[in-house]
Amino acid sequence: MALSRALEQEMNHLEKMANWYTGNPEDAKDLVQDTCVLALRFGDSFSEGSNFRGWLFRVMRNRYVSVVRRRQLEKRVLDAEERHCLKEWSIGEMGRNNMAPTGGVEQDDGFSDQIQNAMNSLRPEFREVIWLCDVEEKSYLEAAEIVQRPIGTIMSRLHRGRRILRKKIGSKNQLKAA
Repeated sequence: MALSRALEQEMNHLEKMANWYTGNPEDAKDLVQDTCVLALRFGDSFSEGSNFRGWLFRVMRNRYVSVVRRRQLEKRVLDAEERHCLKEWSIGEMGRNNMAPTGGVEQDDGFSDQIQNAMNSLRPEFREVIWLCDVEEKSYLEAAEIVQRPIGTIMSRLHRGRRILRKKIGSKNQLKAA
C-alpha cells in the first residue's frame, strides 16, 4: 500500500509533532497511533499531489483537539461527582510522569531542558505555530493550511509565542527575531 509506505516515511515528523502537542511520551505515542489509524481509514480524503505531511498534521491536530475536549468533559463530570472511584484510583498525568518504566514509582527530580519547559508551558495554539514555522520550517501559508486559520492569525500567534518564549528563556538571541 502506497499510503502505509508514505506514513512510514512521515513517522519521525509525526512523533515530534505529537510530543510538542502532548508534552508526554505516552500520550504522544497514542496520538501518533490514532493519527495513523485515521489516516489509513480516511486516506481517500487525501488529494493526490497535495501536501501529505500537512494533511497528516491536520489529521493529528484534529484528533488532539478531540482528545483534549473529551478529557475536559471527563474532568468536569468527575469533578461534579463527589469522591468518584475513578477519580480516586486514576494515576493521572502527574503520576505517569513519576512512574518508572518497570512499573514502580521513581522520584521526579524536576530536571528538564529549559527550552522544552518553555515550549511545554505555551498555550497549544502558540506551541503548534512555533513548531510548524520554526522547527518544521513551514511557510505562513503552509502553517495556515495545516491549522486551518488565516495567515494573519498564524503571524500573530508566531509573534506572540516567540515573545513569550524570549521572556521565559531570558535571552533574545536564542530565538529568531519576530
